[in-house]
Amino acid sequence: MSAFSERFKIRKPYDLLSEKERRAIHEGALDVMEKTGVRIHSAAARKDLKAAGAVVKEGSADVRFPRDVVADLLRLAPKELTLAGRTKEFDLPMTGDHFYTTMDGCGVAVWEAETNSRRESVLEDIRRTAVLGDWLPYLSIYEPMVVAHDVPEKVHVAMGVKTALENTSKHILSESTTNASEARAQVAMASEVLGGTEELRKRHLLSAMLCTISPLSVDGAASDAALVWAENHVPVHITGMAQTGVSGPASIAGDLVVNHAETLAVVSMLEAHEPGAPAIYGSVLSSMDPRTGAYMGSSPESDLLAIGSIEMAKYLGLPDSVGGYGSTAKVPGVQASLEHMLSAVVCANYGGEVVNGLGEPAGSTLLSYEQILLDHEIAAMIVKVYQGFRVDEDELAVDLIENVGIGGSYLAQRHTLERMRDISVPMLWDTSPYDQWAAKGKKDPMAVAREKTEWILKNHAPEPLPKGTIAQLDRIVKGLAKE
Repeated sequence: MSAFSERFKIRKPYDLLSEKERRAIHEGALDVMEKTGVRIHSAAARKDLKAAGAVVKEGSADVRFPRDVVADLLRLAPKELTLAGRTKEFDLPMTGDHFYTTMDGCGVAVWEAETNSRRESVLEDIRRTAVLGDWLPYLSIYEPMVVAHDVPEKVHVAMGVKTALENTSKHILSESTTNASEARAQVAMASEVLGGTEELRKRHLLSAMLCTISPLSVDGAASDAALVWAENHVPVHITGMAQTGVSGPASIAGDLVVNHAETLAVVSMLEAHEPGAPAIYGSVLSSMDPRTGAYMGSSPESDLLAIGSIEMAKYLGLPDSVGGYGSTAKVPGVQASLEHMLSAVVCANYGGEVVNGLGEPAGSTLLSYEQILLDHEIAAMIVKVYQGFRVDEDELAVDLIENVGIGGSYLAQRHTLERMRDISVPMLWDTSPYDQWAAKGKKDPMAVAREKTEWILKNHAPEPLPKGTIAQLDRIVKGLAKE
């Protein structure tokens, strides 16, 4: 295990649900899959599922799943995998005992703190955030964060992944793939970076999201893209987004039944197409505002839904990812940071291994460079807390306590000096007394975050790709544009 992945290793998480409660949700989902079914809009996926034993009627997109078929296909899905970096230094084993964080990937606007306003996102924002992600020590996975409004729509996704590949050595998560052509282009680019498609099958440099359409439906073009991912063993984060009372039952347990059924249906779809394809139980569930029906990410109910999805991933023994950020705050700052802290702590506490979405409040639509830094500070603190502490002879320090005695000082002791290197030091907030802080300009964390962002972008140069590889990536994107 690399020093990088070891940084994110935490102690054993807690459980919220009993085995009986998990089984009840699972059995409820199996009932729904068998009796109601799931609408799979991909003809290719339905053909695979029918061959595997699912019930598919001619002329219908609805698929019903006998329990034994689900069980047989589920057994084919790997229980552990490694999300690879460009180099092995940044490999991330998914073994159930880490707290990895990603950036978010739905941004359509960027917050400009100087003018207190929003602007359209552009490709340069992907480059800049990839450089930031490459440098930030507690950011595990980079996700192209915004829609690049300054490039043609047909190559939005491919250009985002290309820019990410050029500007970070960390694992890349692609969020918004809409069709098989986009998926093939991304596979070709990642293969080019690693040295071939067979190498990509072994080293998962790229993973991708497939979002279900709750309740109980999966888009056809997105499913076809997922089949391309499966063929090339690109891990698929199966991302259900059922909202209580809107696209799922108003009860938390009922919403989890819908999500679990959708997730099992997609796992079955992937394994029927490519046995052994890596699948990740990834959910971003939410509650609604009872007054308006609006999305409420990071609410207490949304946090309970996150816990529930983590619990069900544990029940299946699948790797899991979960939406642990995603505040509905309209702007970066206090509300977004408080909600992100609570949600991320909840995920760490109950075993969410990949926790998604640093840096984008407003329901994951608004990129804020300041919020990236604030959320990174949150991630660093959570990792430190959930690593726990050792209790052994050296750490108990009984002999040292006796030597220092009553009224002595530990400041000059070697024991103290050795442990100072491991003390957490905040990147953004000043720990000095008020007078010293005031003399330095009374900068609040948002101002410090802006300054730190510019320092990173000015001073950090990601490991470049070979020029020949970049030329090949350009060729792949141009080929997609001509299709």
